Amino acid sequence: MTNETAAPGTPPNPATPHYAIYFKIWGVLLVITLLMVFTRNPAILLPGMAAKATLIALWFMHLKDERRDFIFYIAGSIVLFSLILFALIVPDGKVM
Repeated sequence: MTNETAAPGTPPNPATPHYAIYFKIWGVLLVITLLMVFTRNPAILLPGMAAKATLIALWFMHLKDERRDFIFYIAGSIVLFSLILFALIVPDGKVM
């Protein structure tokens, strides 16, 4: 979007959405996904998944604008529930 109705020399409105950054983030996510698909190397897969999750959380979930403690609550709850789910799945794998 352009700032056509504003007076000359007026800075752009920060509330105006800038969609270009979303397309750049999408491109980075696409490149990371292609690297992960075509290499299938665990050394690329795990950091790739972490990078993608971070980009999605920060930009598409708009957490980059939130307070730090809120971000830690979200990240902490994700880690906690992941550990709980992992702990519940591990006994099933030992039976086989």
